[in-house]
Amino acid sequence: MTEEMKFFIPKAKDETQAQEVWKSVKKFAERTLDWEVSDRRIFSITYQKHGKDYYVEVGKLDPRNGELVIAILESITYLVCTPNRGVLRGIPILISESELTDITDFLD
Repeated sequence: MTEEMKFFIPKAKDETQAQEVWKSVKKFAERTLDWEVSDRRIFSITYQKHGKDYYVEVGKLDPRNGELVIAILESITYLVCTPNRGVLRGIPILISESELTDITDFLD
């Protein structure tokens, strides 16, 4: 098991804060989109959009908007949450299941 596969939230000071932030991001997504969000904890996804391949990982910058990826959630679609897209404001970046080519969950 690699250390980065253990659940974390970027910039959280400890496990308790990471859990609280994850729950609040999930709740914000549910309220904003009016969709249920699963409890699945996703570490990274790879997807294709408009013929280009993208890799998104929690704790790294999103390749499309350049913001830090705080969480990746599973709902009707996959939700990439960055500060201005699903964490502090706005709707998450939406990735449909048909665009997904790979998914990696956190191990815990």
